[in-house]
Amino acid sequence: MSRGPKRNVAFIKPEEPDFLKRMKAQIGYKEGPTVDEKRRKIENFEDSDDDDREEREDEKPQVVVLKTGDLTAEEAVAAKKEEDEKPADLNQKIVFKSRKPKTGGSVDDIQVLDRKAKKKKEKEAKNKLSFGDDEDEQDE
Repeated sequence: MSRGPKRNVAFIKPEEPDFLKRMKAQIGYKEGPTVDEKRRKIENFEDSDDDDREEREDEKPQVVVLKTGDLTAEEAVAAKKEEDEKPADLNQKIVFKSRKPKTGGSVDDIQVLDRKAKKKKEKEAKNKLSFGDDEDEQDE
């Protein structure tokens, strides 16, 4: 069962009807990029090396000074330059630091925990069976 040689598939875009041309002209419709234009754009993008281009202003980190002793914008630029100039020490052992557990939670976290504890208590109370205990209490 051989299928034979593969055939190339091509798409030929039909001409637009006149009424569509008129409607597009009335509303000022602009044709978007074609598949070939998009493909060329992607090929050009892949050819460029992102690491070589300079960081744009909107991509740079924003420096916010909250209290005295925090890093200012000028100090951040100087630290970045020092970091870029200093080569990485590849002979140094890589050490991963463990995360510190959270000691406190936000008010919302505490409220959620309180609600969960209440639901658990209510569920336990419902699951308890009573064998006439309520009647004894009413008689007394």
